[in-house]
Amino acid sequence: MTILPHTLSLIVTHKCTAACDHCCFTCSPKQNAAIPVPNLFKYIEESTAIAGLRVVVFTGGECFLLGDQLDELVGHAAKFKYIPRFVSNGYWATSEQRARKRIDKLVQRGLEEANFSTGDMHSQYVPIEHVRNGAIAAADAGLRVAIMVELFKGSQFSFSSFIEHHRFNKYVEEGRIRFVTSPWMKFQGSSSLKYNRAYVDAIASAGSSCPTVLRVLAITPSEHLVACCGLSLEYIPELHLGDLRKDSIAKILQQVPDDFIKIWIHLEGPRKVMQYAKCIDDSIDCVANDAHICETCRAVYANPKIRSVLKDNPPPFRDKLILQYSRQLLTGSAPSLFDSLSSLDVKAGEDMYYRQAKELLELAR
Repeated sequence: MTILPHTLSLIVTHKCTAACDHCCFTCSPKQNAAIPVPNLFKYIEESTAIAGLRVVVFTGGECFLLGDQLDELVGHAAKFKYIPRFVSNGYWATSEQRARKRIDKLVQRGLEEANFSTGDMHSQYVPIEHVRNGAIAAADAGLRVAIMVELFKGSQFSFSSFIEHHRFNKYVEEGRIRFVTSPWMKFQGSSSLKYNRAYVDAIASAGSSCPTVLRVLAITPSEHLVACCGLSLEYIPELHLGDLRKDSIAKILQQVPDDFIKIWIHLEGPRKVMQYAKCIDDSIDCVANDAHICETCRAVYANPKIRSVLKDNPPPFRDKLILQYSRQLLTGSAPSLFDSLSSLDVKAGEDMYYRQAKELLELAR
């Protein structure tokens, strides 16, 4: 399949210092699934055969559990001129001094971006002060910094409390630390998750295309190459392209057949796919809690009626979308990742992103 990814996301482990309810990978301290470290180095090297890749993300689980090996991996990615990024819950940033010491080691190896996760679920295990310490240290080191805050109806997370530290507030106001928001999606947890309709409508109006499918390659702890880094990737077999323990990244991509549904989801989003299928077969149910695009995508692939409709009744605009995707490959253009409230790839200097995140948080409650 013709894929032009810009990011390689290495899900290095499912082990985590937290055990958040409804974690998409059911991560916890008890989980041991992980990509062998030598293979992480190998996959970074293999990825250089893929034109257009520019970012390598280290995530999990909790990537900082790699210890000094994370530093070595960041340096390995930087050696190939990639932009290294981590995603972490910040458990290690117990003080600004310790956070600065840890961040400085990574910066010396070439780290450029830092992404922290927090919110009601994460803060049960990692105090928000640790996230604040890590973000300040990263910003002081000149990194591009974002903090992802999970949302759902009844969320108690307080932006005002989080930024009350006068120094931290200054970083936010200057745009050196960005906030992004994401609905907390239901998986195998026990708590009830709901979303206010106003919030769902606001998310829908922000744009429905999926900027990650076909644009971000992920490697799971089971060493599968996946055509997306979305939350539901382990629940959608069709996104799994091949086993890297058997073939290289380049060979898998060469062998995977074209998939119009992935192209359609990338360009217009899974909601459009579901709506089209429902127009053909009115018995198809749309998902009730569709606040997260990954929830809708999971529902599309899990519904045999939708697959049947698309097979027997391909949309009349199919060729037009394929042409649009082909042109995108030739020009290298794609919707801005930040348009989906999920990227660091933005210019600093404004606090509009904080205001936007705060407004969405209020709607979510």
